[in-house]
Amino acid sequence: MSDQAQLWALDVSAELFFNETVENLRLHNPHPGQPYAHATIAETVRRFQRDRRSSGAAKSKNPENPKKGKRQLPSFPRFRLDQTFYGWVHELSQAEDIAEFTAVLGTTTARAYSQITSAMILLHGLPKFFARCLAGEFTIEHAHATAHACRDIKFENLPLIDDYLADRRADITLETFKKSLGMKIAVVEPLEERVEEASKRRRVDITTTADGTAFLTLAGPAPELQACYLRIAAFARAIRSGNIAAFSDQLAPGTEIDDDRGIDALMFDILTRTIPQLSIQVTATDTTTGETSTHDIPLDVPAEQPPSPASVINAVNERITEAGDASASAAAAATACGSISEADEEASRVEVALTMPTHEQWLGSQAKMITTVPFLTLAGSSELPGTFSDGSPIPADTARRVARHAKSWTRILTDPASGTPVDAKATTYQIPESVRQTLIAKWQACTIPGCTRRAESTEIDHIVPFDHDHPAEGGLTRFGNLHPLCKLHHQAKTDRKYSVRMNRAGFLQYVFRHGMRTEVAAGDHPINAAHAKMFVEMQRQAARTSDPPKTKTRAADEPWHGDKRISQECPGPLAADGQAGWVKNTSMLNDRAKENEWIWDAGGPPPF
Repeated sequence: MSDQAQLWALDVSAELFFNETVENLRLHNPHPGQPYAHATIAETVRRFQRDRRSSGAAKSKNPENPKKGKRQLPSFPRFRLDQTFYGWVHELSQAEDIAEFTAVLGTTTARAYSQITSAMILLHGLPKFFARCLAGEFTIEHAHATAHACRDIKFENLPLIDDYLADRRADITLETFKKSLGMKIAVVEPLEERVEEASKRRRVDITTTADGTAFLTLAGPAPELQACYLRIAAFARAIRSGNIAAFSDQLAPGTEIDDDRGIDALMFDILTRTIPQLSIQVTATDTTTGETSTHDIPLDVPAEQPPSPASVINAVNERITEAGDASASAAAAATACGSISEADEEASRVEVALTMPTHEQWLGSQAKMITTVPFLTLAGSSELPGTFSDGSPIPADTARRVARHAKSWTRILTDPASGTPVDAKATTYQIPESVRQTLIAKWQACTIPGCTRRAESTEIDHIVPFDHDHPAEGGLTRFGNLHPLCKLHHQAKTDRKYSVRMNRAGFLQYVFRHGMRTEVAAGDHPINAAHAKMFVEMQRQAARTSDPPKTKTRAADEPWHGDKRISQECPGPLAADGQAGWVKNTSMLNDRAKENEWIWDAGGPPPF
């Protein structure tokens, strides 16, 4: 009922704003007192596309001039094929009308614009999807996510998105739905244009609240923000796990990290520094005696001079050395007296500022960026976008640039209809990298409903536990028995707080302790599905442009296409672009090529 109420509120918002727009544009309404009748976005797109294809035809074919005897509704107001609803609403809105909307909704101007834009997209741009929402197949959250994803989609592409959503399986998880929709949008509309537009509108916003907290929002191109997030997350994980190998040049030997902050808190503290560095608690231990320092270590840094990471580290190291010498002397004196203070056994904790490593080796091992690239895109024969591990698309040029610097590659086989990765095999309990990468590409995140932890930072769970005593009897390491779970939810499954099973391929069923069951499906992958269609089309073209048929009209002494001859010199005319002739056979053409062998090329077009 709550969803229905919110959907009807969107319906009313769209109707009110549209009526105001019609009145402001002074459009003629042949039926006063009734809603302004007009063609849908889909019908208007078809009219304009027909007109564009027949731009040289008579004016009678113009979409605004219907054929004689056939009455047509006027096109959608102020329609342009390259217009978006975000631009349409902002272009046609009146300041006083938006102020009135804001007063009625009791919100801000920005939120009023967002409500109106979402309403117009859903009601007029995606009517089939909105009908499914009203029927209860999708929640209000699906509606909001769709409207946000489509706010910059051109009018000419909205019918394609609506047709996709009209047949789209209603997934349980919102994240799966959003990722699949994002990939479909990347297929139908050039991602480069959208990234360029996002770059123009890149910004940093801050929203403060009455309780003293605030929200910092960065909006812009995904590749730069993905790299920023991964760097900060890797630095935080290194601190949290106590892995100081990357900071060996910043810490004294025997130093141990003793910091109890969580990953999220560490990432916040790193991001809010002017440079990526972090003050942490450390314990100084003498590597020779194993004893720890028990003295406070004041840092002698001039107050008028801003401390640099290097000066802080040097001061800490000097004080640790001095404290260690003092502790050794005190320990010797205490031994002579026959007693040692309990305080001498306690660890001295001091603060050290660590700077994030930036050398290539550390970034390559900690902050790696996993991307999936269609083969034809990689070969330069397609401009289909690639995807990050979380399912968000990236432009083809960016994907090729990332792949060019990749140190390892994994082949992933996909279902040609849905684009979902289909299989990968292993024969041991350990998960091979090829299987792990395929699982990441398939599920993209922890599979428990609502969790958004990226799959590459999760653990791989055997649905049926692996039988270490009898490996062949169950719990095999195979695609149908594996899925990603983050550490928290993996431990909860191990503790039997809920159970999970895979009753059919690609569908997980979770059973919770109160008896509630829910099914989670791996999302479809429209980019991979479009990639498969391109392969099919290439095969059709190859069939249509096969070798020229042997005809009876050729000259008596002219060879057949593919005929071979052995000769040190070319036995006749050399083949040229589109012209028949002899081609020297080499190992690049045929791995069984003979020496001084020539092949007759009839000059037909290549298969693709």
